[in-house]
Amino acid sequence: MTSNTAGGPTRRERMRAETIAEIKASARRQLQEGGPSGISLRAIAREVGVTPAALYRYFDSLDALLNATCVDLYDELIAATVAAMDAYPKDAHLERMKSWIWAFRAWAVGHRREFELMISFPEGKAAMLIDGEALERDPDPLSRKALEHSQLCGREMAAFYRKTERGEIEAGGPVELPAMSEALKAELMEKCSAFIVGEDMPLPWVFSFTSGWVRVFGLVVMEAFGSLPVRDNVDEFYKTQILTMIKDFGIEG
Repeated sequence: MTSNTAGGPTRRERMRAETIAEIKASARRQLQEGGPSGISLRAIAREVGVTPAALYRYFDSLDALLNATCVDLYDELIAATVAAMDAYPKDAHLERMKSWIWAFRAWAVGHRREFELMISFPEGKAAMLIDGEALERDPDPLSRKALEHSQLCGREMAAFYRKTERGEIEAGGPVELPAMSEALKAELMEKCSAFIVGEDMPLPWVFSFTSGWVRVFGLVVMEAFGSLPVRDNVDEFYKTQILTMIKDFGIEG
């Protein structure tokens, strides 16, 4: 009997959801033990107690399972980021942006194997990669999660910019733009503004924000994988980098 007159999930649906959760949990354990290359459908089937063929009733390929895993990881990262940002008032845009950086760093460094999967899968289109052209064609669930995470910070930047335009906040504005081609200007405005920031801003603001976003991402990747040249004063180094990025917008502090 699988019907449910109360309108909730049927027994079969609950069992399916439980099995999917077990499969994902097994994949996560393998990821933590052996990295992305250590995940095996055969080993997952053995741990869950089903045949390898039975797994295909839930995920039609290993890539499909890894994709779903990355979506779950993004949910964790986004939840941790929102919690950190919400420690500050909604109008404290600068502090909320700083919190985004610290939360991203803490989660990535504390979940190195998971972060490794997110920056390496899918091949040629990593979960952490924001591909504007692909998003225009078909914003898949994983790409939408990448946007959601990035724009948590980007929209704070846009809100801060609007306050400077209204004269509510004093800021000198972004540093003078370096020489750049019209093609780069167009890409920054048409792609980066839409996908990384999430809202329209003038070119100098988009350029400075995109530059800062790239810098933060590079710092986090280098620290997570043991390549950061600073070893003994990492927290202070991050703080100096954040202050430098803020000064790029003509802001002190």
